[in-house]
Amino acid sequence: MDREPLILGPFKLRVYIEYLRNELIEIAQKMGLNHQLTIQASEELDFFINEYERINR
Repeated sequence: MDREPLILGPFKLRVYIEYLRNELIEIAQKMGLNHQLTIQASEELDFFINEYERINR
């Protein structure tokens, strides 16, 4: 999963994480927990949560 660096401050990153979390919930409710789109949304959320944790160490 190679990504371009995303330059967001901690506050904007946190807002984006909340957006991704809500998006994940919506996708999972519509498609189910094992659907490929749900898994992709979960992986994207995990990536940005890890980035948030990394910059706040």
